[in-house]
Amino acid sequence: MSELSDLQAAEIAKLQALGKAWHHFHHGASDELVPTDAGNIPTLSGLAKVIFDAMGGVLLPVLETVNAAGPAVALDIDPLRRVSAFDITLTAPECALSLLNAQVPAGYSRAITLTLRQGSGANKVQWPSNVVWAYNRQPVLSYVPGAYDLVTLVYDPIAHNWRGMVDGGWFNV
Repeated sequence: MSELSDLQAAEIAKLQALGKAWHHFHHGASDELVPTDAGNIPTLSGLAKVIFDAMGGVLLPVLETVNAAGPAVALDIDPLRRVSAFDITLTAPECALSLLNAQVPAGYSRAITLTLRQGSGANKVQWPSNVVWAYNRQPVLSYVPGAYDLVTLVYDPIAHNWRGMVDGGWFNV
């Protein structure tokens, strides 16, 4: 058997480097970069993290908690924040709710889920005027301290308003 030619040795070295890069790509940490001939690329888990970060609000809703809503609460529903669920504790007899950054780009839909908890009990919500309700009736919320209700608001791209639906009420009573 003869010695390897320089060309054969160079090709074997390339295959070994490719194997190392492949292994690093598949098994490296999400914050690592893999050096390649084309430049540094993220690992597979790094790519998954980028996709999850970009789609997280869709795949796994981000929750924002409002511990004491008081007489008014403004919910920032800017899609870039990826918040699509709010857990709100009502602490005043009436809470005026408003939606900030509620514009939805053409061709898209948006839904937010609200958990409305009774802090002191018998608290009501004054809904924004651009929310229309199923059966043309605003929800009657539970009134016992500690009880909570679930409401979903879905953007209507034709009417340019929000459709409100009660998902359930009187939980935790």
